[in-house]
Amino acid sequence: MVSRTASVEQPAAGIGGRVRDLRRAAGMTQVELTAGRFTKQYVSQIERGEIVPSEELIGWLAERLGVDRLLLETGFSGSDLDRVENGLADGERRLDDHAYAEAAELFRGLREYLTPGAPRWAYHGAVRGETLALIRLGRLDEAAELLDGARELAEGGTATTEQAEIEYLKALHAYAAADISGARARFGQALGLLDDARESNESNDRLRSDIHQWRSRCYRRERDWDAAREDIERALELCEAHGDLHRSAEANLQASLVAERQGRWVLARRYAQTCKDLCEVSGDIVSVGRVLNNLAGLNHLLDNDEIAIEQLREAFQIFVDADLEVEAGYVLSSLAEIHRARGDLDEAETTADRALALLEGRVDHVQEIGTAQLVLARTHLDRGDLERAEEMLGTVDESYSLTESVSHRARSLMARADLELQRANEAEAARLYRQAAVALQPADTERST
Repeated sequence: MVSRTASVEQPAAGIGGRVRDLRRAAGMTQVELTAGRFTKQYVSQIERGEIVPSEELIGWLAERLGVDRLLLETGFSGSDLDRVENGLADGERRLDDHAYAEAAELFRGLREYLTPGAPRWAYHGAVRGETLALIRLGRLDEAAELLDGARELAEGGTATTEQAEIEYLKALHAYAAADISGARARFGQALGLLDDARESNESNDRLRSDIHQWRSRCYRRERDWDAAREDIERALELCEAHGDLHRSAEANLQASLVAERQGRWVLARRYAQTCKDLCEVSGDIVSVGRVLNNLAGLNHLLDNDEIAIEQLREAFQIFVDADLEVEAGYVLSSLAEIHRARGDLDEAETTADRALALLEGRVDHVQEIGTAQLVLARTHLDRGDLERAEEMLGTVDESYSLTESVSHRARSLMARADLELQRANEAEAARLYRQAAVALQPADTERST
C-alpha cells in the first residue's frame, strides 16, 4: 500500500519558481510580498533557488500568496493529489485482478503526470505499481530502466522503507531474470534496510512479509528446505497478524510448495486447500486457478489423477477467460506431464506443444518452458524414438541452463540416463544417474563438502 511520507526532495528552484509565478499571478511586487518581514533581495534569492525557505517561512509565504501550503510545496492542489491517490488505488486493484497491461499503462500515466515536486509517496507508488506490472508482463528491460531512476532518487541519507521497497523490486526483477542467487541476496538487503529504517507499521510488516515469501522461493529453488520453511513461516505470521487475506493465501501456497518438495504431500495439499479457500473468500478467481494447478499436481502424486485432470481443466478455463496466456501455459505443461505418466502419449505431445506455444518468448518463465520440453523429450523416449528424444533434450538443457534450479537439471540428467539405458550404454547411464543423484543432495550437504 502507498503511504504518505515526505515530499520528493528537490532544488529550492522548484518552490522558488512557484513563489515567483504565484506572486506574479497575484499582481504583487517582490517588495509587496515581503510585507516588511525581509528584503526584496531575499525574495529574489528564494525565487532564483539560491535560498531554501524554512518550513515556517513556506507556510507564511503560502498565506501571503493566498494558496494552500501544499500547492506551494508540490505544485499540486489537494484535489490534484486526491485524483492521484484514487488513480494509485485503481492501479493496485488492477494488479490484484492480474490486469497487468492495464495496470502498467495506468501507473505510467500517473508517473508522467507527477512533476519532480510531487510528494514522494505519490511518485514512489506510481513507480512501484508500474514496475510490478512490467515484471509480470515480462518486460524486464523497461522495468530495470524504471528502477534505476527510482533507486537514484531514493539514495542518500538514512535507510527508509522506500529504499527497502526499491531493493525488493530489484530482487523481484532478478528473480524474473532467473538470477536466483542475486535475487536472494537482494531480498536479504531489503530486509536489512527495513531493520535499519526502524519503522514499525502495517505497511512495513506487509513489505517484510512479501520479502520473506519471495526469498523462500529462492531458497526452494536452491533446495535449502530449512531456510525456505523458516522464511515462509515468518511470512505467514506477519500476514496473518494483520488479517491480510491476499498475502495469507500466497504464503499458504508457497508453504504448500515447500512441503511438496520435502515429500510431505498431504501437508502440502492442506496448505494448498487453505490457499484456495482464502482466494475464494476474497473473490480472487485467477489465484484460484493458480492454486488449482498446484492441487492437481499433489493429487497426481497421491494417485488421484481423475481429480487432478478435472482441476487442471478448471484452472485452464479460468486463465483463458482472464486472457492470461502464461498461466494457461503452466496448466497445459502440468496436464501434459499427467497424460504422459498415464501412457496417453499422443495427448501428452499435443498438450505440451500447446503449452510451449503459449510460453514462447517468455524468458522470465524459461523453467516452465524447459519442463514442457522435457515432457516432449520423454514422450519421444517412451515411443522409442531416441533421435528425436535426444534432440529435444538438447533444447531442455538450453532452457535449464538459464535457471539455477538443480532439481530441474537433475530431471534432465535422469532423462538422458534413461536414453542411454535404452541404447544399452549401461556405463554412461550409470554415470548420469550418479550425477543426477549428487545434484539432488540437500543444500546443507553440498555446503559441507
